[in-house]
Amino acid sequence: MDKAGPETVRFDSAEFLIFFIVVLVLHRVLKGRRTLLVVASYAFYSSWNPPFLLLLWASTALDYTLGRKIEETEAGGRRRALLALSLLGNLGVLAYFKYVNFFLSILIDAGIPRSVLSPFFVNTQIPLGISFYTFQTISYTVDVYRRQIPACRSVADFALFVAFFPQLIAGPIIRASQFIPQIRNNKVADHSQVLQGLELCLIGLFKKVVLADNFAILVDRCFANPEDFSGFALLLGTFAFSVQIFCDFSGYSTIARGLARMLGYDLPRNFAFPLISGNPIEYRRGWHMTMGAWFRDYMYRPLGGDRVSLPRMCFNTMLTWTAFGLWHGASWTFVVWGAYNGVLLTAYRLLHAANLLSGRSIIYTVLGYLTMPFFVGFANVFFRSTSIDSALLIIGRIFTWAPGVDVNNLGWALGLISLYVLHWINRAWLAEGLLVRVGWPARFVLLGGMVSVLYLFAGSGAPFYYFQF
Repeated sequence: MDKAGPETVRFDSAEFLIFFIVVLVLHRVLKGRRTLLVVASYAFYSSWNPPFLLLLWASTALDYTLGRKIEETEAGGRRRALLALSLLGNLGVLAYFKYVNFFLSILIDAGIPRSVLSPFFVNTQIPLGISFYTFQTISYTVDVYRRQIPACRSVADFALFVAFFPQLIAGPIIRASQFIPQIRNNKVADHSQVLQGLELCLIGLFKKVVLADNFAILVDRCFANPEDFSGFALLLGTFAFSVQIFCDFSGYSTIARGLARMLGYDLPRNFAFPLISGNPIEYRRGWHMTMGAWFRDYMYRPLGGDRVSLPRMCFNTMLTWTAFGLWHGASWTFVVWGAYNGVLLTAYRLLHAANLLSGRSIIYTVLGYLTMPFFVGFANVFFRSTSIDSALLIIGRIFTWAPGVDVNNLGWALGLISLYVLHWINRAWLAEGLLVRVGWPARFVLLGGMVSVLYLFAGSGAPFYYFQF
């Protein structure tokens, strides 16, 4: 997997702060706000690797054109052919950059000489955000094909839908039905929306630079040389990664929502407190919700979803989640991660179908909340590890409680417990929009406090984790 590009595409960089302030000011004073945002989005994306902007344009042109033609066509066979062309174009480009090397390596392992296949290897970076904007444009053409939405008539509207820079790199994945009407409204954010957006950005930055980046220190140590660490240290590292990736990715999503809110747009929430889920279904419904909804609506339900026999439903679940794992990257570790989640969800549903998990007692609930961090943590070992062997080594050392180097176990354990408690408190008393509800003196205190915390307790400065996907 290729890591993210330079600082200019990072929400926690000084360069981006300057860029966004300029865009925000111009957005409030210029009449051509939509054009401004399209140009700003392309400038933002090209700051990483300008040639890959051509791919973004190609995806936009392909699906804008095919969406119009699908809507205008009545013949069922021709409509299906146009949809297939969209899927082939989008998934073909995605497969070329993300999966060609993976499948070629499988052929080499099967016995085909590397010298025969070496001319076909892709020796370039994976285009930033391609997994996200590709799925976004696919959802558009499928929805037009299903006659759930009309085709977009404005090139500029569609271009902004595809390239809107706050969510372009790592989501949340938006649907045309959600976003294009907001573009057409073309409203400037009011005073309360700007304050709400600023608050969301600061909360997202806190999750990322204070929580995720500090937990990344422990995670990187443990996963770099797992054979050196004790089983308990690796268990803490496993829990720390679950926290790191949640704070990192939900931090990005929260910042994206905040930036969009300050520009007058609403993006969907992408997380619903997954760290304190009581069962696998609750966890999956709360994690990366826009991507989960995408796989549900465009893969799981077309396969039959829950409206089929129990064995077929289990097959649909396994296939969908294995594909979800592979979406993250061309690696067996992601395939195993996806299949593991599929097995977990399938087992839970089978136990429910057999009335073995039908109770709602306190014991049942408490056991669910206590065991889910372990189930999720062991899945994430595969997500974080560079190889299957490394993941199995970590899990084996945890289960055998192997001796080795410790990592200030008490301090990290207390930190993790404290964060889980804060997660509970946040779910019980979720109160976005605090800056709107208080007066200016309190706002200055809150803003000053949050900025001070970000400055004093910023962590390692690692790239946003999901930029690599």
